Amino acid sequence: MNTLNPVTVRPIDLHPGNKLGFKIIAVIGHANDWVAYRGWTDWTDEQVAAEGDKLSKEAAEALFYAPVAAGMTYREY
Repeated sequence: MNTLNPVTVRPIDLHPGNKLGFKIIAVIGHANDWVAYRGWTDWTDEQVAAEGDKLSKEAAEALFYAPVAAGMTYREY
């Protein structure tokens, strides 16, 4: 069974065993910075980075410990 799109799925279509999800990736920049994007589960990493929705700093930092621990700045622009 495929992972369902959590934005467009209708409540009536939800059944036991369904999965809802996003693909979330962090991209390390060249200026000691980083950013995180959210896209659909069937997108490639590259597509998520190019077309995905940027996460807020708070959400990204809650999900990705390593860039925070490395002292990298979250790219907010």
